[in-house]
Amino acid sequence: MIAVLVAVGVVCTLVLCALWQIHRTLDRTPPNVGAFAHSAATRTADVATARTSSARLTNLTSALPWAVPPGTSVADSCQTEDQNPFIGPARWAPINCARSSVLYLAFDGDIRTHLHQLDAVLAEQKWVGSGPSPKTLTGMATWMSQAGGDPSPAVSQQGSTEPPGSQPICLSATYGPATQKHGIAHGGLGVRLRVSVAELPCTPRADTGDIQIGGTLKKSAADGTVYLAWHPLSTFTVSRSAYTAHRYVAAFSLVDSYAVQSTPTTSPPPPPTR
Repeated sequence: MIAVLVAVGVVCTLVLCALWQIHRTLDRTPPNVGAFAHSAATRTADVATARTSSARLTNLTSALPWAVPPGTSVADSCQTEDQNPFIGPARWAPINCARSSVLYLAFDGDIRTHLHQLDAVLAEQKWVGSGPSPKTLTGMATWMSQAGGDPSPAVSQQGSTEPPGSQPICLSATYGPATQKHGIAHGGLGVRLRVSVAELPCTPRADTGDIQIGGTLKKSAADGTVYLAWHPLSTFTVSRSAYTAHRYVAAFSLVDSYAVQSTPTTSPPPPPTR
């Protein structure tokens, strides 16, 4: 019986090795992302997006005079991905270019008042909540309180609609422009805004467009990624620095997908061997 199991194991290993060798011999080179990223049409769209994103974040900063801006990060890149990463020829997704800008704001004061003010500013600037979760920061705070965000019996008995009091604030809500009827499909065109509000020990959630592990910042190392701009800030480092002088930190992550290749690309078959 043992001999049979050993034989089966050897056969399976040989088959896997053969499949892996076949996999390695296939052409899995990604399409020329750089050519698409630096084309005239993409560059024109990129410049317009940079201008629009900057104006949107400037408008938010101006409308919140009680908040201090510790900084803004930018990651602008074009990339693709292999939708068939295992056995067989590569199937590359359409190249997508997106600009991710994160505005950080630090503030103090009554959190209930500021959440209402944030909701009012977002509504005034035509940002509409998306997804199944509560559509406003105040609504998210209320939901967290009712769902157990604040374990205080008094709060539960009163059915309080105020943000959690005994637990740290750690909220995140996603928005889209009122003129954008649907959310961004994976790899599609569109704009989204994530607003995250936090206090110690929480780190606000941010869509930075790069890789952040602790305080370490890295560009995406995935095949087929080309960065057109990269001015990084560590969300963890920024928030911890802001917490030394302020109680709350908000991260406004604006992601604008501005260019998409019209059709996906499949790696061509390898040339015939002679």
